Amino acid sequence: MKSIPVLIPALVTIVLTVVFVMLAIWLGSLVPPGEWSGLIKAAIVIFTFMCTLLVIAWSAYFTFVIRKSLEK
Repeated sequence: MKSIPVLIPALVTIVLTVVFVMLAIWLGSLVPPGEWSGLIKAAIVIFTFMCTLLVIAWSAYFTFVIRKSLEK
């Protein structure tokens, strides 16, 4: 039971990272070839990376808030 506060955020982080990596690969494969394809693919990768960081940070903050409210 002591490992649950560590295990749940770690699993959420792993699952979200895998989902966003798969999303970046899928969206990158939809970009048609051309002059701007490299830039568009880079923008997709950067956008999904930033979204991943935002979701992980929000998840960590949400876990912190829940833990503090349960302690009170």
